[in-house]
Amino acid sequence: MNLSFAVPMSGKLLALNQVPDENFASKVLGDGFAIQLDGEVVVSPFDGIVIAAFPTGHAFIIRRDDGMEVLIHIGLNSAGKPKAFRMQVEKYAQVKQGDVLVYVDKNKLGDSPEELISPIVFANPDIKITLNNENQHIFVRDTESIQVKL
Repeated sequence: MNLSFAVPMSGKLLALNQVPDENFASKVLGDGFAIQLDGEVVVSPFDGIVIAAFPTGHAFIIRRDDGMEVLIHIGLNSAGKPKAFRMQVEKYAQVKQGDVLVYVDKNKLGDSPEELISPIVFANPDIKITLNNENQHIFVRDTESIQVKL
């Protein structure tokens, strides 16, 4: 079954094995992809509930009604940079696809492009992900670049 999935942020679409963090690249946290952030907004990829909103604003976990969960981790080594984030939602907030989760000041995340790499991983082992525009620029809220199947 194809699921409606909106790109959560603008940037370059990367395979998860391109992430310079072994926890994400090895898929120990789940399968997914990454985006090298070049925008200033991160949105919910689907309708659901925010089951985790990290206090710094650097990561969110959203759960759909059918139980599918996604972790959106904005930037690498970003947990210690709370001034880079302006959270728009809190834990247990109901969100619709495309709702803003957080605004990001990417200049405060770091100087290297690697620090802007943002892994998006699924907790569900049965998920199948197809990247239609790998290594290309994709845009926030686009529903064609990434296919997610259960």
